[in-house]
Amino acid sequence: MIAEHLLFQSDGGFIRIPIWGHIPLSRPLKKILSHPSFLRLKGIRQLSFSQQVYPGATHTRFEHSIGVYHLMKLILQRMVTSPLAQSLQREHFTFDDHTCRLLLSAALLHDIGHFPHAHIIEEQIPQYDNVPIFSHHEALCRHFLYEQHPGVPTIAEILNDEWQVSPESVIALISGKTRFSKLISGTLDPDKMDYLMRDAHHCNIPYGSIDIERLIESFVPDPERERFAITEKGIAPLESLMFAKYMMMRNVYWHHTSRALSAMLRRLLQDIASAGMLSAAALQELFYGNADDRVLHELKHLMPEQNHPLCALLDDILMRRVYKRAITVQPYLHDSAQEDERWFIYNSNSTMRRAMELAICELLNKRYHLALHGHEVLIDPPSKKDIFDYDDLRELRVYPTRSEHIHYSLHCNSEYIRFDDLHESVFQSDFILAFERYTKKFRLICRADLVERIVESREEIMRLLANDYDLFR
Repeated sequence: MIAEHLLFQSDGGFIRIPIWGHIPLSRPLKKILSHPSFLRLKGIRQLSFSQQVYPGATHTRFEHSIGVYHLMKLILQRMVTSPLAQSLQREHFTFDDHTCRLLLSAALLHDIGHFPHAHIIEEQIPQYDNVPIFSHHEALCRHFLYEQHPGVPTIAEILNDEWQVSPESVIALISGKTRFSKLISGTLDPDKMDYLMRDAHHCNIPYGSIDIERLIESFVPDPERERFAITEKGIAPLESLMFAKYMMMRNVYWHHTSRALSAMLRRLLQDIASAGMLSAAALQELFYGNADDRVLHELKHLMPEQNHPLCALLDDILMRRVYKRAITVQPYLHDSAQEDERWFIYNSNSTMRRAMELAICELLNKRYHLALHGHEVLIDPPSKKDIFDYDDLRELRVYPTRSEHIHYSLHCNSEYIRFDDLHESVFQSDFILAFERYTKKFRLICRADLVERIVESREEIMRLLANDYDLFR
């Protein structure tokens, strides 16, 4: 069977990447790794602007994708060799030959649709005539699987011929439209396991240490929920994974410098589109076909007016003149810890956000006799997107194997016990919500020379930010 070949054999040769070391190569794997549409991932940095804070964070989607493939292979080896994992599979949820091939190919290609700064742009996609300019990277999967290159088959053809899986089934799995999608994206997924350890390694910070081997050894299928469950031995490494994500969010992913540069880029692209300086097609061609290190320099050359005020914003990004934090707000209601809509609304309403930024700049212009153009003060709002997989964690279950826990299942309708109900970990779903609340911030950032003036005008600016919410309902 081809899946057995992919899981346990090698056609000779290895590829060596940080964290996981030597990874055996097979013919189907090498066909994709050498494909131009996959090789472009070597130019897409995993952490976008984080290398402005951590100079070693220049690793790419290419090596990350290989790492996710490797971890999925280890998980599937567990599914097909462990007597316990085999005994728990059911006819509708079994890791047969086709399922293994499908999951391996989807793990390898899960980020094929990424383009420079994709996660940053996807958080607030700029619009051209009220139409989003960029697609989410999952939606671009089809584009790159069927992308034509002279002299080589498409990745879709390689999937058909070498992997013996339908490219459409791979697209559906990556897009979250099939029952196996939780195996690719969830609380327990190889994507998260790889990027947390890889990002921590390249940033050279000690927060990404996870006992991956022991975690994978605890994996068992959960046919009722059509996902992975764990045995008790996986609780401790799962705790380390969740804590690592919290620490990485706090210290790397939501670092104020990275967030500021991200907000600057989003405002730049939105204003370029709103002013009609570049068409939507030109922006798509620029970002979809370029690498991180080139895209902003190419954008500078494409700007039709080199003296336009927006060029100053682009130069600030290129020259690392980072906007500074002037106001920071905890975006949750104190009495209930619920989301305070006054601060979250700015993430989903780009018109409101830009209008408020212009209003604050106008206030500063009048008060201090300045000549701000409107992009010198920016709102960096939190997103409602769940960054800690709260709903998914609530559905995670444990298959008890120890005598002190088996009695739990006698009181349930299933052999599996919800992770929360086992009461063996402080990292329960409600505890994760506290992580979420602490990590997310609402920030007003600005050009460095404006910080003192915004602090002086804080009371009036806060009234503007909070009270104008009703005007945009």
